[in-house]
Amino acid sequence: MNRLLSIRSLLLFVLAVSGLAVLNSEAQPDADGHLDTETQRLAVAQLEALSDAFRAVHEIATPTVVLIQTSGDWEPRLPQWHRRIQPPEDVPAPTGMGSGVIISSDGYIISNYHVIRDADTIEVVFRDRRRLAAEVVGVDSLIDIALLKVDAENLPVARLGTSSQLRIGDWVVAIGYPLGMGTTLTHGIVSALGRRANVISGQFGIESFIQTNAVINPGNSGGPLLDLQGRVIGINTAISTRTGYYMGYGLAVPIDLAREAVDDLLTHGRVIRGYLGIQMDAVDDADVRRLGLDLDPPRGVLITDVVEETAAHEAGVLQHDVLLSVDGEPVNVPNEVQTRIYGKNPGEVMDLELLREGSIRHLLVALGERAEDQLWSRGERRLDVLGLTVATVGQRAADLGLSGDIAEQLGLEDESQAVVIVDVDPDGLAASKGMKIDDIITDIDQTTIASVDVLVHLVSDLKRGESALFWLWHQERGIDVRAMRIGGRRE
Repeated sequence: MNRLLSIRSLLLFVLAVSGLAVLNSEAQPDADGHLDTETQRLAVAQLEALSDAFRAVHEIATPTVVLIQTSGDWEPRLPQWHRRIQPPEDVPAPTGMGSGVIISSDGYIISNYHVIRDADTIEVVFRDRRRLAAEVVGVDSLIDIALLKVDAENLPVARLGTSSQLRIGDWVVAIGYPLGMGTTLTHGIVSALGRRANVISGQFGIESFIQTNAVINPGNSGGPLLDLQGRVIGINTAISTRTGYYMGYGLAVPIDLAREAVDDLLTHGRVIRGYLGIQMDAVDDADVRRLGLDLDPPRGVLITDVVEETAAHEAGVLQHDVLLSVDGEPVNVPNEVQTRIYGKNPGEVMDLELLREGSIRHLLVALGERAEDQLWSRGERRLDVLGLTVATVGQRAADLGLSGDIAEQLGLEDESQAVVIVDVDPDGLAASKGMKIDDIITDIDQTTIASVDVLVHLVSDLKRGESALFWLWHQERGIDVRAMRIGGRRE
């Protein structure tokens, strides 16, 4: 009898969860709870087919999933809110642990920004037990994505799918290194799409998570969420919990968003995104009554403020306009607007459908850049005019002779974050001033250059046409200084 009940449970599982309708009106248990042999066979076959699909995903994807170990001044890197939605953080200070997925045979790896943030060293452990140091190519903290690079060839590569075609109820598989153990596979379904959870800090954080009930635990951060074809459709990022461990559902960054960030990082060395310049909230019943909106039921996104001298302001967008669609795609929550803008570059035009004073109107808006991005762009252009290409020292510190003691003498807190010249245009101003590859830029005027970010922003802020003193250090030549005039025709 127990065996028959077990078979019936399997049948119900197949019907209720996987949607495989193997029962019909003539295949119900009889008065004694018996099921015919053929029905039992079909039920077991369907479940075995599902198991085969999970095994196939494991065989395809597991070789592309890596363990990421970090050391440094670790601290919880995303806020914990009253609902206890938090990143699946890994181990206490001073080390951290997470997962990643290989996306190129020559060593590019996607993970989460919070896994590697503030790390002094990053080591990638492969399935064959190899350990390689990793460099950070770039990050986008606004979607919690990091791109890493190891020096390797002929690595297995994950297949990237698309998240735009996902539907609630689709089967998904999560693979990673939970709790510091070996690779682990869990499965579940897509529970929700476009989920906002307030786990990414910052005014411009973009949250449009895939929610899943596949078990995700500390250490899964940065690992792939896959479909049943073994294609990556998300990067596991956070869990909802009251204990710090899995209690119900996990959240993953859609792979379409992650791919946009990676493409920009590989092409430009940073993420370039368009900027509209509005603050917004979902329209609700209270807004409809307060503003007298002709919206039944409530829909769209209410524009609560328009930032001056931005794309939206210049195009004529007004406070209390209701944004109904972007490029013909309906929007009902702010993160839908954000994700549609995310893949656009400054200068691209978007069609906004607005409800204003009872009338529908369309505005064509050429996207701009955030002030922060404008500063970065200007700094990059100025370095290009000077004929300089720079990078973070990273793992090259020892090769460049930049020990911790020397870095301290130079006023640099972290030698791995120091800025080194990696290329000099022979026809540029920097070359004419005698600046060379492997020179480390320690200061400009009286400001310590602690990172590439500091350098680019400082160069951007310098007054055009004036000279600045670039202080350099090289292990063979010691300290040197060069005066460089900022700005030029190409700026």
